[in-house]
Amino acid sequence: MLAESRSFRRAAALLAAALTLAIGSACRRPGLVSPRAPIVLISVDTLRADHLPAYGYTGVETPSLDALRKDAVLFTNAYSHVPLTLPSHVSIFTGLLPPQNGVRDNLGYALGPGPVTIASLLKAHGYATGGAVSTIVLSGATGISRGFDFWDDDVEPTKANQSLSRVQRRGDVTEGLLSGWIASHAKVPFFAFLHLFEPHTPYEPPEPFRSRYKLAYDGEIARADQIVGHFLEFLKERGIYDRALVIFLSDHGEGLNDHGEDEHGVLLYREAIHVPLMVKFPGGRRAGETVRAPVALTDVLPTVAAVAGLPVPPQMAGTSLTSWLGEGDAKGPAVRRIYGETLYPRLHLGWSDLASLTDDRNQYIQSPRPELYDIVADPGENNDLAPGVPPAFRALSAALTAIPRPLQAPGSSDPEQVKKLAALGYISATTADLNRKDLPAPRDRIGAVEKLKQGFGALQAGRYPEAVTVFQQLLKAEPGMTDVWQLLAEALLKVGRDQEALAALETAARLAPGNPQVLMALSEYYLAIGNYAEARKHAELVSDTGPTSPHENLARIALAAGDLHAAEREARAALQRYPSRRIPHLILGRVARDRRDFALALTELDSAARPQEGEAGMSLQNLSYLRGDCLARLGRDAEAEEAFLREVRDFPANPSPRTALALLYASQGREDDARRSLSELVAQIPTPEALFAAIRTYEVLGDPRSAEELKAQARRMFPGAKEHKQES
Repeated sequence: MLAESRSFRRAAALLAAALTLAIGSACRRPGLVSPRAPIVLISVDTLRADHLPAYGYTGVETPSLDALRKDAVLFTNAYSHVPLTLPSHVSIFTGLLPPQNGVRDNLGYALGPGPVTIASLLKAHGYATGGAVSTIVLSGATGISRGFDFWDDDVEPTKANQSLSRVQRRGDVTEGLLSGWIASHAKVPFFAFLHLFEPHTPYEPPEPFRSRYKLAYDGEIARADQIVGHFLEFLKERGIYDRALVIFLSDHGEGLNDHGEDEHGVLLYREAIHVPLMVKFPGGRRAGETVRAPVALTDVLPTVAAVAGLPVPPQMAGTSLTSWLGEGDAKGPAVRRIYGETLYPRLHLGWSDLASLTDDRNQYIQSPRPELYDIVADPGENNDLAPGVPPAFRALSAALTAIPRPLQAPGSSDPEQVKKLAALGYISATTADLNRKDLPAPRDRIGAVEKLKQGFGALQAGRYPEAVTVFQQLLKAEPGMTDVWQLLAEALLKVGRDQEALAALETAARLAPGNPQVLMALSEYYLAIGNYAEARKHAELVSDTGPTSPHENLARIALAAGDLHAAEREARAALQRYPSRRIPHLILGRVARDRRDFALALTELDSAARPQEGEAGMSLQNLSYLRGDCLARLGRDAEAEEAFLREVRDFPANPSPRTALALLYASQGREDDARRSLSELVAQIPTPEALFAAIRTYEVLGDPRSAEELKAQARRMFPGAKEHKQES
């Protein structure tokens, strides 16, 4: 590891030197320096530049951003360095490219202690620093929060193994949290960072935007504009706006199927990396100006330093945006080439990674089938000029080849983590896989993503056999698709093919060592089959340097093993990291119930039922079920029935409330209702878990005949289910 570290430092130094030659040196404009001015950075996730009126788009109304544009300098050709949330924000905060800062993907990477960040730079010079984010991907545990006095990332999943893109909170809630922090620091120099997840998928704009816009993506943009407008109005009311440096940007764009990709991360075309950038200088200086030269998100840190009158840290990949605000023709360096990359196709799909350089005329994309586009004549990048090998192709190809781009493996920044993964056999092929040169070009395989979505749709709809078939067909053609192996495992578990599910998960873990979602899925698998030691071992592999904390899963494992003391300890550890989280209270409620302290259990469950601001209507799986169970044990049958029915309504695939209802009805002499509840369970949830839950309930109710009939049905439908082995 020491040799690798030295090699990486040398590569980073070479990269910095190469980019310094390409971009020129930072330039500080005396008229724009405002020491100790408030500094506000607003990032709207997944926002394409060409979907804003400020960039010529007519499909959406953004009055707040239009007003900001009048007060700001508009950069018409700003580029992200990577079309993924975490690595892009790390580049924004550090002024370093992904190969320099080491964060290459949303999963398995964390920012190390070395690089200076905007927050740490400003904090060292007397600024208060506060940030609030709307996605779990920007968890402070990834290192993104270094230098912040206040960092609110308390964004909670509502069920185990929830997709990271679904773990988000409403932007108005995030804005309110940051505004509250600013209100208490308005009299001192401060740096405030606001992150909104609108318009990231899923596109679910509220009214009136849902009805107003045919394209839901545009509806989410309009909602983001409303939130930004409310925030800017708050700054104006507090007398902050005029004297502040306000930077508005996005971390990356969105495919919207322009080149076959509907979201982002796989391809590097302009729709994914061309982002909006507006800079409002203190006092409104240079308001309304436009800069058309190529600029980059790594320019943000040098810009902040220049305006604050602070020294720029060494080896920055970016340069101050003030460099482009000279007089006449003396605006910025003569040559600017913006670096871009994505390792997502290699790490998640088994395809080649991509890298690119973009200048004022062309974009070159390096892959097994390189591409070149004239982005002035062909901004939609429909005409690939690479086959003709024009001079621009040769120049940009040579320049990109000269830039060192070490491909750090996920988890490689944590030596102890690497040892644990290697001990389980999950990391042996990583180096070889990262150095493979025979991988396909993503643009030639992008159609496979539609097949992935077809399988995912079947899985979400409960059509598990169909999902298994789709995923298996896809993996025959695309065996490197880590995410599909994990989804296949989930579908296989649902149809009782447990050993095949384990094999699929182990394949995913070997393909993507350190991927916290895969490791958590393995932990869930071992928990489901009762192998608590392996479940605990895999949960502990998920370090606290990522968006997923292991403590909640460790608490659930301890519960299943009957270790209530350990379950309580882990739940409280989770609360210490995220004080507002509800799931730890749910676990503590279960602990109290198992200790037969039903009053305390209800108190904890009440805490779990109390959503954070803006989460009205968001329930947690098993919350109403556990509440109903406690109420039933206290003899409060009517309230218990209501709670069980609520769980059925909110989580129809959960068998527990239906079996609980059957037992409750039977205790009241309502035999027909009890049988109806179990019949609906078997009919509506076609999984081994549901069938065997019904079987056990019939046995408890003293109906061995119905239990045996269901056992025969289970053997026909799910011959490989683990419950058969447990019975024998």
